[in-house]
Amino acid sequence: MPGAGDNHAGGAALRALAIIGLWAAPALGGAWTVPASGFWGKVSYFRQTTGEWYIDSSLPMVVQTADGVEITQVPAGSRQPYRFGGEYRSMAVFAEGFYGVTDWLNLGFQIPYFDQVYQDSTRTEAPSDAGFSDLRIYTKLRALQAPAVLTLKLGAKVPTGDFRNEDGLIPVGEGQWDFDLLMQAGRSFWPLPAYANVEAGYRLRMENEDVQRDPGDEWLLNAEAGWSPQPRLLLALKLELLHGKAGTSFGFTNPSLKKRIVYLAPTVSWTLFGETAAELALRRTLGGRNFPAGNQLTIGLSTRGGL
Repeated sequence: MPGAGDNHAGGAALRALAIIGLWAAPALGGAWTVPASGFWGKVSYFRQTTGEWYIDSSLPMVVQTADGVEITQVPAGSRQPYRFGGEYRSMAVFAEGFYGVTDWLNLGFQIPYFDQVYQDSTRTEAPSDAGFSDLRIYTKLRALQAPAVLTLKLGAKVPTGDFRNEDGLIPVGEGQWDFDLLMQAGRSFWPLPAYANVEAGYRLRMENEDVQRDPGDEWLLNAEAGWSPQPRLLLALKLELLHGKAGTSFGFTNPSLKKRIVYLAPTVSWTLFGETAAELALRRTLGGRNFPAGNQLTIGLSTRGGL
C-alpha cells in the first residue's frame, strides 16, 4: 500500500499492517465479562477499497497562485490520493472468543485472516499477500461490578503470521511481539435500555529483530454508547482512536513510522435467535497518519452461551 512518496516494500508493509491492531471490535461490550463456564464468540468480516491515505510525512506540492505557481509543504497527516492512481484493497476475517474461568476471570483469543493488494499505474503485477496474521491472546480481570463494571484487560500479540521482507510485498504478519495494558469501564443505565463503555490503555511494541525496526508504542482509546429501541435491535456509536509514537529503524528515530487513526462507526445489531446476533457497521476515518483513509464495511456474527 505505497503512499504519496513511497513505492518500496518497507513503507508499504508498515501502512498495510497499521490496521491490524485496530480492526477487532471490543469484545463483550468492553468491560463486561462472561460468567463462569460461559463462552462468547464472534466472526467478523471487513472490506475496504480506497485510493486515499493520511500521509506519513510532509510533502512538497505545487500550488497555482495569481502570480504563477509556488511550492508549499503539505503537512504529515493530510489526506491525499495515492501516487500514480494507486488503490489499496483489503479483506479481513477475524475469529475471536472468550471463556469464563470464573465470573471475574476470562481468557480470550483473536486470530485474523488478511487478503491485501495494492495496485498503481507503475506496476505490471500488484503486490499482495494473503494468510493468517498474528495471534492475540487476552486475560480479563473484573475488579468492580457496581455501580459500574471495571475490568483490567491484558493482551499479547504473538508473531505467528508470515512476515516476509520482500520488495513490493504486503505481508500479513508484523514479525514482532506486542503487549497491551488496558482499563475498561462500563455502565448500564437500566431501566433505560442504554449503556456506555470506554476502554483506554497502552500498547508496548517490541522490535522486529529481523529488519531492526521498532514500530513505536501506541496509546489506545475506544468509546461506545448504545441504545435498544426494542428487544432485538441495538443501535450503537463507536469511537476508536490509535495514537502511535515515532518508531525506530536500525536504531534511528523515524517520524514517518508514526501511526495514528480515528474512526467513527455507527453500528446496528439484530438478535437473530437466543444469544446470537448479527451486526453491521460502517467505520469512517476522521483523521490519521500513515493509515488508509475512507470507509470500512464490517459484518459480524456473535453468539454466547454456557458449557
